[in-house]
Amino acid sequence: MNKSQDPDIKRFIKLTDPEKIYDIQDEDGQSISYEQASGRQLFNHYRHRTTNYDQVLDQTRRQQGYVSGYQQKQATTGAAEQILEQYRDEHVKVIRDAQLKGSILRTLMNKVGVGTAQALVNALDGISEGIKDVARLENSQRSLQAWNDTYRVQRELVKKVLKEEGVPAEAIAKVNKVYSTRSTHKAVELATDLFDLEKSEILKLIKSAVKYQKIDEKE
Repeated sequence: MNKSQDPDIKRFIKLTDPEKIYDIQDEDGQSISYEQASGRQLFNHYRHRTTNYDQVLDQTRRQQGYVSGYQQKQATTGAAEQILEQYRDEHVKVIRDAQLKGSILRTLMNKVGVGTAQALVNALDGISEGIKDVARLENSQRSLQAWNDTYRVQRELVKKVLKEEGVPAEAIAKVNKVYSTRSTHKAVELATDLFDLEKSEILKLIKSAVKYQKIDEKE
């Protein structure tokens, strides 16, 4: 049959199993190291296991009773083109990813003011620790804010209870003075005036209260 009479079957060749491109096997199904496989082994694997090369030739053989040399060559060319296009697409993606990562790396190095990747890693480690410190500080601030809010509510409730229980106004005034203190030193001075106690006794009372509070928080 004349070459011009052979149908062009190259257009029917498709890449059907691209995930097998790096899982190289010989004709017996034995695995071959990708790094050590020969060019012939690679192409035979690609042609027979990643494209529909064999299926197209089998279908052609069933339809016309044979496969011409030209048709087989066309099928082989079609398989090679499909595989090369897949490699091209993968390489373009790898190159673009590398360029993007390189650009990001250079930008980070410029912003941090370092000249090597290792220096950038060290700087980022320091920044990471700083971020952790900030997070711990924010947690402490939130805890302090919650405690302060609770304290204010308790203070107002105590005042409300005193009024409801008919506590004399003089006693309520003393309670308000206690709540108005803003330091341990002022609290000691106020306590000595209110209760006629020695400073040492007041300090002992404050220390016991603080100790009790810490134990209570742990529980």
